Amino acid sequence: MSTFSDELTASMTTLMSTAWVESTSDIFPKTADVALRDGAVRIEAAYLYADMAQSTLLQKSFKDWFAAKVIRMYLAGASRIIRNNGGSIKSFDGDRVMGVFVGGRKRNDAARTALQINWLVQLSINPIVAERLKDSKTKWKVTHGVGIGVGEAFVTRAGVRNVSGETTHNDLISIGRAPNVAAKLSAVRDPGLGPLLITSDVFSMLDGSQKEGGVPTQSMWTGPHHVDVGPYSINVHSSTWRSQP
Repeated sequence: MSTFSDELTASMTTLMSTAWVESTSDIFPKTADVALRDGAVRIEAAYLYADMAQSTLLQKSFKDWFAAKVIRMYLAGASRIIRNNGGSIKSFDGDRVMGVFVGGRKRNDAARTALQINWLVQLSINPIVAERLKDSKTKWKVTHGVGIGVGEAFVTRAGVRNVSGETTHNDLISIGRAPNVAAKLSAVRDPGLGPLLITSDVFSMLDGSQKEGGVPTQSMWTGPHHVDVGPYSINVHSSTWRSQP
């Protein structure tokens, strides 16, 4: 008699032994476009992760309904900015959202998005939070990090197929250096760096409007800075600048 553990091990063996049916694309696929059993798409893309910092402390310091409103403002605002700049929302993870940009302008679109998310935090969310807490002894200021990496990613589906009439639970996952680095950069909290971190291969392809600003004109990015993130030792550029959406 087969037990659940036997079935589980058999399914793991099937997943390991099944060959991928790969394709390449210039457009990030929809979930339904990738076969769950063996489908995979290779794509060149810029990955952006926007991560709100200290959400655990926020939830500890305030009522759950207030903490939820602050986190929702950040995720909703960042998501709208990603989409407004041509990106696709591909995942949410607690207080973090991932956007993907493709095409010849993907680096510039992603960098513009990062600068606009920083505007969102500094000139939209934080003034609203400060006004709401003006009569409270406990104050709060949203901080965050945005990381951007670019490169080839291996996109496939992960989850559970429709079995015995049950609802299917699965979604796309991106495997590769670019999404991994972007995620880790968004979590860097170095006081010597700004909240926006992009890899040098992103920075090298930025045009003037994403590199310089102000009067007189000055660079919006510092660096390169050498950082270690996970298994990677890379050069990045950092910014504290913001840009109005």
